[in-house]
Amino acid sequence: MIQQAVIRLRTTLGTCSVFLVCALAGCATAPTDAPSERLDSNTGTTVTLMPKPVELIVDRAHGPRTDPFAYLAPFETNRMGSHELFLWVSAPQVAAPLGVPKVFCGETPIALDKYVGTMADVGLSSAPYKAPAPWSVQWYFRLSGEVLDCFASATRIRVITQAADAEPDTYTAEGTAISELSSFVARVRT
Repeated sequence: MIQQAVIRLRTTLGTCSVFLVCALAGCATAPTDAPSERLDSNTGTTVTLMPKPVELIVDRAHGPRTDPFAYLAPFETNRMGSHELFLWVSAPQVAAPLGVPKVFCGETPIALDKYVGTMADVGLSSAPYKAPAPWSVQWYFRLSGEVLDCFASATRIRVITQAADAEPDTYTAEGTAISELSSFVARVRT
């Protein structure tokens, strides 16, 4: 009888321990994503990326079939100690071809230096970030340290795209949606 009581007590304590561990694990904070660094094994170039691009949301949709998201993310290449900064921007191209987007850091328009070379020219065998959708267009720009610093302290980022004579689309991200930019800047500045 005592032996059965001890077995039931151990079983009850074991079950309670499992529930306690599960409950505490649910309260733990998720690890924050740090900018990732990877080696392009085909070229030997190291690329530093954000864990995920900044997602910008359209201010006003122009119809029910409009994709409401654009994306922006910096990246850095390191080819045998030679560092270069780039900005990747992607937006939906639903109808006519889009012109070069306008990017704003806060309320300040950024002078963009469009990169016209290939990924191989910067030492990468593939694009640093995946195209978000088959109908998305992607642009690459050389990025200055000043613009990168602006992104790190910005409270708002905007991207404006426009197709020929169509009405422009304005995409915005602010607050926590752009907080990873400062982590990226800290990583590439050290």
